[in-house]
Amino acid sequence: MVIEDVSDSAFYDMAWVEDAELGRGYLLLSDSSSTGKVWRYETGGGLVPIGKSLYLDQSGCRSNFWTSCGEQARSGSKGLAVQALKDEDRFDIGSLIIVEGGEKRIVRLEKDGARTPLVLNIPSLCDGKESMRLSSPGKVVYTPFGDLLFTDTVQCQEQIGNGTETSLITRTGLFRVKEVLNSPSIAFHQSRAAHKWTMEQMIEHHPEVSVEVAYIGMETISSVVVGKDVTSLFISGSSVMTGQGCHNGIYKVMEDTDEDSGRKKIDDTQLFFDMSKFFPKNKSCRDKDVQIAMTIDDQGNIFASYPGGVAIIDSHGELLATVQIEGNNENGTKLNLVANALTIGNDGYLYIATDAALQRYKIKSKMLEYPTNLIVPKKK
Repeated sequence: MVIEDVSDSAFYDMAWVEDAELGRGYLLLSDSSSTGKVWRYETGGGLVPIGKSLYLDQSGCRSNFWTSCGEQARSGSKGLAVQALKDEDRFDIGSLIIVEGGEKRIVRLEKDGARTPLVLNIPSLCDGKESMRLSSPGKVVYTPFGDLLFTDTVQCQEQIGNGTETSLITRTGLFRVKEVLNSPSIAFHQSRAAHKWTMEQMIEHHPEVSVEVAYIGMETISSVVVGKDVTSLFISGSSVMTGQGCHNGIYKVMEDTDEDSGRKKIDDTQLFFDMSKFFPKNKSCRDKDVQIAMTIDDQGNIFASYPGGVAIIDSHGELLATVQIEGNNENGTKLNLVANALTIGNDGYLYIATDAALQRYKIKSKMLEYPTNLIVPKKK
């Protein structure tokens, strides 16, 4: 069922948010086009949907400092997550975390409207460089331990052989900020100046917060989901296989909770499910059509998208079913839809976001409610 179809939008990610005062939840959708918006969709308590409303404007680019806002495609808002506090009633009650594509940073939306920068720079994935500004941040995940995980894709100039020629290499990494809820908030009046923060200013404000590379080794990372056991991660994306072209898969990795987890190569870990059979052959790993969006239900089943459908995979990596999803172009011709994001709402629907459409399907599965007692306590 198509519930929203907006041709001038580019839906990128979704987050389900519970509102204790309203007694119900709603869906937030990020729009990566232009300067970015965050849309709110809710059905209300009756039979008539309230529909979509604007939740946040200019949610990805405002300052024109790092990016010329509105001129570059996909400079708007990207990944969304909810930062819950320890022993909160639900894991989806808390402050909104937004990836700002144009501002090249990740921020937390405070109660007074301030946008506290959480991440500006990352350890470099390029040889010979210690750190660099966020380049193309994408998805973001808040874990049941209070850590923040996010993806970034960078381009590196690397020397070819022993010669002087260089080649442009694209690398994607999954990064971690531990105990992100302890990143001190800024006041509203500081928000404008914070757009131009340097790494030195970031360290001065967040002296105990550091960013580390958690996982590398994939050409693209399109989605990250925390497992039902809360100690595992499911990471979907693509890798170049020698002589086999692009390989599409979901990997299962066990999260370390010690102080020195270090970086790991994703493709050296357990392949949870091979999605390649659902994708066209001879596609570049950088092609948008090869991305795999994911979500998880209360039984630990993974819902993973492919062009034209969604695969449902149990917690042991066995395929349970596939569901076809289709859309129509301007001429009414049916198209295989490519999902940018999936999520299961507390209202009993599976939501599927594509570039310009939001669909929902009534399902028997329920959303997975992560515990909040594992989150680190907030420092006083």
